[in-house]
Amino acid sequence: MACRSRWRHIVSGLVLTLSLVGCSFGSAITGTAGVPRMPETTQELIGSQPGPLAGTQFYLANYPHRAQIVKVLDRLPPLIDGMDQSLIDVYWGQLLTLFTEDYLSPQMVVDRWRMASFGSPDVGDARFLFRENFNVQIILDASGSMKEKIGDKTKMELAKEAIKEFAESLPEEAKISLRVYGHKGSGSDAHKQLSCSSSDLVYQLQTYDAKKLDDALKQFEPNGWTSIAHSLKMAQQDMAQFSADKNTNVIYLVSDGIETCDGDPVAVARELSQSEIMPLLNVIGFDVNAEGQKQLKEIAAASEGLYANVTNREQFKQELERAKEIAQKWEQWKRDALSEVDAVLIDRKKWIDAYDRDWYEKNWRESLNVGAAIDYLTATGKLGNQPREYLLQKRLEREALVTQSKEELIDYLVGLTTQTYSEMRSEIEEKYSGG
Repeated sequence: MACRSRWRHIVSGLVLTLSLVGCSFGSAITGTAGVPRMPETTQELIGSQPGPLAGTQFYLANYPHRAQIVKVLDRLPPLIDGMDQSLIDVYWGQLLTLFTEDYLSPQMVVDRWRMASFGSPDVGDARFLFRENFNVQIILDASGSMKEKIGDKTKMELAKEAIKEFAESLPEEAKISLRVYGHKGSGSDAHKQLSCSSSDLVYQLQTYDAKKLDDALKQFEPNGWTSIAHSLKMAQQDMAQFSADKNTNVIYLVSDGIETCDGDPVAVARELSQSEIMPLLNVIGFDVNAEGQKQLKEIAAASEGLYANVTNREQFKQELERAKEIAQKWEQWKRDALSEVDAVLIDRKKWIDAYDRDWYEKNWRESLNVGAAIDYLTATGKLGNQPREYLLQKRLEREALVTQSKEELIDYLVGLTTQTYSEMRSEIEEKYSGG
């Protein structure tokens, strides 16, 4: 009886700890009676939600947020030698849930293949056909959290630099506009209404003008709330006169967090994608936590666009490169007297390699973080030798599962390269429904 009582007490402690972590890091963690079910298949890995500490680098001794993570681990109850095996399994599940990475579906690769095939009628999507005009709008988050630093610069400074370089690289006839949101007021409740209504077109749709864009970028700094839904509605108004029958329209939504102005950005994104301007809406999450990634992915999915989470300026630039490549293909298409594109070379191996690397790096980071957490809990006297050895073994098993799944997915993608986009999408939805 005493053993059962102790078991319930410690499980309750684990659930409370994870609940506190969820509040602290903005991520909901669920599981039956507080016991998360561990993935056993590739499909389940893809379907798993990332943990609140996904993407962190706890394994680095000088990691800036290490002290925060230590406080989380300090709340975990002790595991001594001789404890019930089922209790240690619960402990393992909750520990892994903290650091679980976001393992992407192979659909991510197929979506990027589709993007690389822009202009080809084989894609089967009218948004991907070239028209007489090429227009890009960037919708940039200027909420207060964009003041946070990545390295020695704020997210906003990095974003402005990348946008300027991107605009400079566009073909002369391509047009670009810039809308920003959340730049007025502050993050206080008193300024919520003002901030949530602040979404301004600071650079009208036009060809690149260095001075005008520089002046536009100097007009705002990060300050307030995150009004994604309102800004997407305004973007539709901005481009209302550029219907899809004569315009190829691409929109990039950049945000470092979720909607905080009570709007429904997913519904608005769906409406925008079905409007007369029929834009390709891509979403870039700038160093976003697990909760933010979930919503931003839903926005991209609702509009059948791409989602990417970037953590530095270089990755941000790489995502904008996709639009630059499309614009260059459009320029070539224009030079060919607006003729139909007979074929578009698709460098599919490049994206398979990138997908392989993404899974490898996440597996590596997750395993190192879990190992560092086990080491910390041992050093602070929270783990006995037997529980420690068991947790280390479970860590190796998890690492092996992710590696095996990665190899399965890479082989699978190689086998897809000769299929059409619609065939690939249908097959992936059937085989890897977790994505």
